[in-house]
Amino acid sequence: MNVTILHGYSASNSGDGLLVDLSIALVLRNFGADTTINVVASDPKSFSYLPYKRYGAPVMAARGLKRVKEAIFLKESYSELEDLLSTTDLIVGVGGGYMRSKSALEHLKLKLGHAKQLETAILSKVPSVYLPQNIGPFHGESRPIVEHYASADAVFVRDNSSLALFETNENVYRAPDLAVQALASKILAQPKFIHCASSPGVVCVVLRKPPQWSKEKKRDYVAKLKLLLRRLRDKSKVVCAVQSSVRGNDDGAFYRELGITEELLPLKATLSKYQPDLVISVRLHGAIESLLAGVPAFHISYERKGFGAYQDMGVEDWVVNGGDIDVDYIINTVYAPEALSRFGKRLTDTCKGIEAKSVMMDDIIKGIIR
Repeated sequence: MNVTILHGYSASNSGDGLLVDLSIALVLRNFGADTTINVVASDPKSFSYLPYKRYGAPVMAARGLKRVKEAIFLKESYSELEDLLSTTDLIVGVGGGYMRSKSALEHLKLKLGHAKQLETAILSKVPSVYLPQNIGPFHGESRPIVEHYASADAVFVRDNSSLALFETNENVYRAPDLAVQALASKILAQPKFIHCASSPGVVCVVLRKPPQWSKEKKRDYVAKLKLLLRRLRDKSKVVCAVQSSVRGNDDGAFYRELGITEELLPLKATLSKYQPDLVISVRLHGAIESLLAGVPAFHISYERKGFGAYQDMGVEDWVVNGGDIDVDYIINTVYAPEALSRFGKRLTDTCKGIEAKSVMMDDIIKGIIR
């Protein structure tokens, strides 16, 4: 069995690296440890820890003038990927929120990168499955993208808005994020996995820069994050962590904009060193990575994927809109009496339902190549 994994990004963003790792685990679970796996990513060197062949994603992995050249000669740039797929038995698209655009420039990049990978996968006629992801919104023509997804053997989406794009397509299914599924498996194996203090003594905060909002909205976002940090420091010890250090998506640079200049550790190292009682994360996979470490997590989301994930986990009141952060709501929620233990119980109670959806996914995926 030969499987090619498409749409990898960079392990320098721990959330994106996690999704690639979980995609590989899913492939091995369903098709065996002797499966041959190829990983196509925009930063293939960052996945050097994997014992599999790695390939640079066309255009996306190139730098400088080479990227311009690959974009101009797009057909030739994708020829190597076409050759790779011709030797593949199954294409697996990693989950995530990469199939979207918020501006004309982002939409152009999408067409040259992820959308073109999707098109190449579908035109190869190789069986294909796309793992839980968000599709849209788009700034520009999206019909070809939607049509290509509709031609895949199976597509799993992790929010209802994405599902609504495919109302008449029987190949599209609603399913939780792979990290949410992994979390459910851990909790079912160890029901007391989520460690809940009576009140947050140490709080870890994971922040990121805002999207392409107006200057006024960005100023408001920064002001509310600063207010949140002040309010948290009045009640708890606060440590900050970095989840992404990849070029163009560098959390450390944003912390410096906030006036936070101390040396910051990656989230995983921060969780290990400080053992916080609570994480408040503006990154979805920062929140889920914290949950996977057994730490309750509140999520500030400015994308619908966060609301979908927290709804799947049964704790939808622990997520707020990053476009209009309600600092009072966050403080009142996480410092309410026994808030952490009540969060842990509700999360644990949903795990059997999540596990059932994981089994459903596995059955569909295995059925594709029978």
